[in-house]
Amino acid sequence: MNIYYLQKINRLIKSDFLKNFGIWIFHILKKRYLIIYLDPILACNLRCKSCYFSNEIKRKELKGTFKNEDLPLIAKAIFGKALKLQIGCGAEPTLFRNNSEIIRLAKENGIAYISMTSNANLLDEAEIISLLDAGLDELTISMHGIVQETYEFLMPNASYPKLLEVIDSISNLKSRFPEFKLRLNYTVNNLNLAELNQFFSVFGNYSIDILQIRILRDIGGDIRSIDKDDSFNTILEQTLHLLHIECKKRNINFIAPEIDGSVKDENESNEIISATYCYISPKTFWREDFDWRNETFDQYSKRSNYSLKLFKNIFNKNVLEN
Repeated sequence: MNIYYLQKINRLIKSDFLKNFGIWIFHILKKRYLIIYLDPILACNLRCKSCYFSNEIKRKELKGTFKNEDLPLIAKAIFGKALKLQIGCGAEPTLFRNNSEIIRLAKENGIAYISMTSNANLLDEAEIISLLDAGLDELTISMHGIVQETYEFLMPNASYPKLLEVIDSISNLKSRFPEFKLRLNYTVNNLNLAELNQFFSVFGNYSIDILQIRILRDIGGDIRSIDKDDSFNTILEQTLHLLHIECKKRNINFIAPEIDGSVKDENESNEIISATYCYISPKTFWREDFDWRNETFDQYSKRSNYSLKLFKNIFNKNVLEN
């Protein structure tokens, strides 16, 4: 499944009415429409300055891990309704030692596209091969610097040589796994914008499929905002333009932010996000009243009359809570 093509089609449909109607139809026909975001563990090995894991108080709140025996229950409960599984959303998934089993269960349950987001600092070639053999379709590596000094300053505990080692290993493995995609996500702030124009001089020889540029958002880290002025916006616009041209030459899918910080791929209305976004972690599981250990999505839907809620959502934007 080409998930990026589906996202493109979704963006072309401007009507929330049609989207909500489609979700309801998919639901009553028992088709897949969920995007599952799974944090199998709530922890991180890094202390990135823009992330809440740099905050000691927040780190104490974010604890927990799924047990291996939980994984088949999760799969049975909800994997059958997912179009895509995203492993790693608000934490570092490679601290969980059984990601290959999650991927295997997802493939067994028919999830067509499985992605993982990681800082990559705990990966080695053997682990990467294990993930790819299990069926991982995409690895997204988060990074906050092009040069070593910036990268390691903004991502305390991270190793720049390790980043390059992992990207190189993946590039070399592409011949064995030609459908696998490597995505790099770069978060822009005042300290790393100027060097972004060096991206392809540093990473140009690696096999990259998707490049996404994000503008820093406040998620509770030590660095929470950007001092934007005309100079910042001018440099950002010029750099994005150059990256877009270079990505097109290299057949790389380029995902750029709007200058105001929003992302073109993330412009859904709240009710559509609420209906399709399924977040799972050791502390929360989609809906509070969903007993995932003892019932399936279909059983919950019948018990809670969930299809009626989705139907009302076609006409009333505030029926489903985020």
